[in-house]
Order: sequence, then structure tokens, then C-alpha cells
Amino acid sequence: MGNFVFQAFDVATKITRWLAIFAAISMAILMIVNFTDIIGTKFFLKSVPGALDISEELMVFMTLLPIAYIALERGHIRITLLEEHLSSAVRFVLQIIQYVIATLIIGFMTWRVFAQFRKTIEVVSLKEGIDLPIWPANLAVVIAFGFLTLVWMLLLAKTLIVGHKTINSKS
Repeated sequence: MGNFVFQAFDVATKITRWLAIFAAISMAILMIVNFTDIIGTKFFLKSVPGALDISEELMVFMTLLPIAYIALERGHIRITLLEEHLSSAVRFVLQIIQYVIATLIIGFMTWRVFAQFRKTIEVVSLKEGIDLPIWPANLAVVIAFGFLTLVWMLLLAKTLIVGHKTINSKS
């Protein structure tokens, strides 16, 4: 079981790294669109049609796709002031509780955004003004939250395995 979790961890790391790279590409496209829009407006009195709408959609990719990678690499903000003064057994239990709660909450959110994504596909929702389909951004939200749920589950499994090995080695 431990080998499977560690292999899944490696695969998840590779996939989430690619999601983060895609987010960086989205940021580059966002910068190009905004730069072109500003230059066009200031010097040629012509704006890029739908620049604001395109920027809004790209922001979804840019902000949400890397969150699973950040969680996997433990790059998120953590306040450890209280945690430093607790025993390792209490820290272990708190970490398990944290991962269970995070998995349940993000899993619920994934389910809800997937339901919303299905609705945008069925209705073929378009962004007003330039008729830009909104389903790609909704799909990005589903992918981001889906991988974040997977990451929390893998971190829970890894913590349980490492904690189990530590407890067995002390016995």
C-alpha cells in the first residue's frame, strides 16, 4: 500500500507541476492581452475587443490551477506558533484531522463546482458582450479542486503510512 501511495504522490506531483506551468502560460497570455490593450488604447485609441473578459477568464486559470501543486509542496501559509509546543503524537493527530477536514471540504467543493460545470455545458453559457464560452474556466475550477482533493487525500495517506512506520519502529 505504501508503494502505491508514494507512486501516486510522484504522479500527482508531475501533473500538478504541469498545471502550474499552464497557469504561468495563462499569466503570460494575460500580460500580452493587457499590454496590447493598454498600448492600443493610449497610442491608437483602439482597445482589444473583450480584453477585460479575456483577462477575467485567464485569471481563473492563473489563480486556481497551481493550488494543488502549492499544497503538495507545502508552499501555503501555515501558522505553527502553537504547533511547535505540542508533542509529536499530538502534532500527528492534528495533522490527520487537518487532512481529513481539508479533504472533506475541498471534496464537497469539487462536487459542487462539477455540478456547476455540467450546467454551463448543458446550457452553453456564454460571457456577455463577446460571446466567450465560460465552460473552459469552469473546467479549470473543477480540475483545480479535483487535484487539490486528491493532494489532500495523498497527504493524509502519506502521513498515516509514515506515522505507522514511525510507531512500529519505536516498538
